[in-house]
Amino acid sequence: MPRPGPGAAEAEVIKSRRAKGKADVTFTVDPQVGAQTAVVCGEWNDWSADADVMHCGADGGFSVTVSLDAGRAYRFRYLLDGHRWDNDWSADAYQPNGFGADDSVVDLTALAQAAPAATKKAAARKTPEARKQATPKKVSAPKASSAKEAPEKASAAKDENAEPDQAAPPAKPARKKAK
Repeated sequence: MPRPGPGAAEAEVIKSRRAKGKADVTFTVDPQVGAQTAVVCGEWNDWSADADVMHCGADGGFSVTVSLDAGRAYRFRYLLDGHRWDNDWSADAYQPNGFGADDSVVDLTALAQAAPAATKKAAARKTPEARKQATPKKVSAPKASSAKEAPEKASAAKDENAEPDQAAPPAKPARKKAK
């Protein structure tokens, strides 16, 4: 792994997952590099020196946040003052490039994995005692038969053991209460 040389960019990369397979990556360059301008160039912007210009902070450091597709790794380097290329010495990895140097790599493969599914909170289980108190029991009273029932209902109340042609015994007249 290459080591930073004198005046090398002290940098930091902050990654955060977004919705729909995207990730926000914040690139920062330490003010100690002594640069007047900084740009992050990489595979996502076709190594453009104009696409992701970094903003200078009050402390003289630089930063920019870029939205990238999660699920892959990207090569990148910092272009300082329009002519000096430097690596991010806290990058996830380094890969040799065709110019005799190494490119920094930011790896977003871990951010592409699905977020854990939200779990439903299980409903609190009631104790048997609480269930008894919470559930009122339905009590049904036996139906009182009325002497004023319709004739069809009265004839349906025949004795089950009686012969089919036998009629039910006559109903007793209701007694009148004495005054």
